[in-house]
Amino acid sequence: LCSYFYLFHFVKSVNKCLLCSMPFSTGNAPEDDALNRYSRTERTTYSRYSRDANSSGSSVPSNALEKRIEELERELAKERQENVRLMKMTQDKEEVIGKLKEEIDLLNRDLDDIEDENEQLKQENKTLLKVVGQLTR
Repeated sequence: LCSYFYLFHFVKSVNKCLLCSMPFSTGNAPEDDALNRYSRTERTTYSRYSRDANSSGSSVPSNALEKRIEELERELAKERQENVRLMKMTQDKEEVIGKLKEEIDLLNRDLDDIEDENEQLKQENKTLLKVVGQLTR
């Protein structure tokens, strides 16, 4: 029965961790603290002793639970690695986005300057056309 309790809360902690990419303990739930207070070896040792005392109450072999816990721990490690990789990719892309925004701002300023210069040249052109028109009369 205790091993089910620990497995349930271990899976619950793994799911919380995967959802929020936080370490195991969120500091909110006392069951999370119970999991983190003891190493996996201590938890499995404790659950072995409790199974020995209540051997009739356990329908799942301890090896199966331990293998499942190890499998979940490996899966958690892989998910954490993937999370780190994705976070790095996100940071890299955010840096690129920041640089592109700066470049866009510079290009917009250049465009504004060019539009101002173009407007000034149009005015000068109109003035020159008027002068040429007056000279040719």
